Amino acid sequence: MTNLYEILIVDDDVQMLDMVELVLKREGYHVLRAVSAQKAMEILATITPDLFVIDAIMPDTDGVALCHKLRQTEDTAGIPIVFLTGHNTRLGVVEALNSGADDYLRKPFNPRELAARVRSLIRRSAHYTEPDAPLLRLLPSECRVQVGDHDLILTPMEFELLKYLALTPYHPHSAEELLTQVWHYPDGVGDAALVRNHVHNIRRKIEQDPERPTILQSRHGRGYVVKAKAQIEEEVSPQLS
Repeated sequence: MTNLYEILIVDDDVQMLDMVELVLKREGYHVLRAVSAQKAMEILATITPDLFVIDAIMPDTDGVALCHKLRQTEDTAGIPIVFLTGHNTRLGVVEALNSGADDYLRKPFNPRELAARVRSLIRRSAHYTEPDAPLLRLLPSECRVQVGDHDLILTPMEFELLKYLALTPYHPHSAEELLTQVWHYPDGVGDAALVRNHVHNIRRKIEQDPERPTILQSRHGRGYVVKAKAQIEEEVSPQLS
């Protein structure tokens, strides 16, 4: 099965690149390769992958330094990173994770374990969408939402809330975050019930069964999440004659 997710492997060992690429291609991922941190940055000038697999030890810039750089760059700050390293390296798990990595595997690794870790991280990533997820189209100029064949009108605040959630599908957002980012309240100001009531109203409009939502869901202790292929239409400015 082929899927849409791209993974960039960064390792100066060509044999390791070949092995990791084989494992990931068997899972259906599109694989990009870089033999150094510099080559990786060149690739990132034109392509933003959905996940990185990075060797911790490389001759020019090591994996820790590269990971720090990726975490400090807006386009890659939230992309999952898996570190690979040998048993005899001085790099420890704490140092790897403190640099911004999401997971860590020692060489030699079990191919099934690598595939499982990658699959889990992509599912948790903001870039992940399920193959059979519904299409959610948002048209900002009209506060209009299309779900399948249904054309729906939201209030301006409902629309802003749904749009914010749809910008990062499959990524949960807490009520506190939504109050600061959507309502623009200062930290600690606002009532979570306000978010809850707006979510309830949005569900009544976009869900087939609002009591069992499939698009705008809650995650206990983590907040609200949109599970859909979100498409936000660009605003077109009128041309001056």
